[in-house]
Amino acid sequence: MNTIILAIGPILILIALGFALGKINFVTDDQFKGLSKLTFVVFIPCLLFLSIYQSDSLTGLSFDLLAAFYLPVISLFFISYLFFRRFFKAQYPKTELLCLATTFSNNVLIGIPILLSLIGEQILLPAFFIVSFHSLLLFTLTTLCAAPDSTQNNSNRRWYRSVATSLWITSRSPIVISLIAGLSLKLLSLELPELLIKPMSYLKYAALPCALMVLGATLARYKVSGQFTLTLLVSSFKLLLLPAMIWFSCHYWFELSSTQTAIAVVMSASPVGINVFMFASQDPEASPYLASAILITTSLSMLTIPLWLLILGMV
Repeated sequence: MNTIILAIGPILILIALGFALGKINFVTDDQFKGLSKLTFVVFIPCLLFLSIYQSDSLTGLSFDLLAAFYLPVISLFFISYLFFRRFFKAQYPKTELLCLATTFSNNVLIGIPILLSLIGEQILLPAFFIVSFHSLLLFTLTTLCAAPDSTQNNSNRRWYRSVATSLWITSRSPIVISLIAGLSLKLLSLELPELLIKPMSYLKYAALPCALMVLGATLARYKVSGQFTLTLLVSSFKLLLLPAMIWFSCHYWFELSSTQTAIAVVMSASPVGINVFMFASQDPEASPYLASAILITTSLSMLTIPLWLLILGMV
C-alpha cells in the first residue's frame, strides 16, 4: 500500500495544484496554453530523446508488445461501436466518439508517470513506442466510422482527407520526431557533445511536473454532464474492460514479461485522454459528454489503477 501511495500520491498532488490554480484563475488560460505547448514540444521530447539515446539497448522496442496492446484496443473499439450504436444511437448519434473515449488513454500524463515511479526510466522506450501509434490509429478509426453517416457538403471534408490529415499531424508530432531522432542516433552510434546533452538533461526533469499541472488546469475547465448512465458505461469500458482484455492478451496470447505486461495494462487503465475532447471540440453536442468522461475517468482511475497494480503483483 505504501508503494501505491508513493507512486500515485505525488501525481495527485501536482494535478490538484494545477486544478486549484486553474479554478482560482491564478494563472490565465493563455499562460497555461503556453506552458502546455512548452511541455509537449520541448520538455517531453527531451525526456523521450535522452531516454532512447542513453539507453543500454533497444530491447524495449517489441512488436509483440505493440500487437498485445493494439489488438484488444481495436477489438474493443468495434465492440463498443456496435454496442453504443445499438442502444444509444437515438440519444447520441455520433457513437464513434464514444468508442474513441473507451479506447484512447491519457498515457503521457497519467500512465507513464505512474510507471516511471514504480519501475523506472526503462519503461520510457516501450511506453512511447506504444504512444507514437495511438492518435494515428484511433483518430483514423474514428474518422472511418464517422464517414458513412456524414453528408457531402462544402463545409465537410471527405473522410479520406481527414485520414490524410491524421497521418500528417502524427508525422509532425514532437513525440514521434524525438522517438525517430533518438533511435536514429542510437542505431548509428553517433555521439552528441556534452554541451548539448547537459541542457536537454535539465529540460527533461521539467516534463512530468509541468505536464501534470497542465492536466489539472485543463480538468478545472470541465464539468460533469447529466448523462450518468452513458458516462458510467464509457468509464467501465475504459478503466475495467480494456485493461482486462490487454492483460489477457499480454499474459496468455503473447506471453510477455511481467514488466511489458505492466506497461501495457497500466497504460490501458489510464483515463480518457484530453485529446479526445480536442478532437471533437467543434461539436457542441459531443463536448459535454466527452468532458464528463474525461473528468470522471481521471478521478476514478486513481482508484482503479491501484487495483490493477495489485492484480499485477506490483505492490
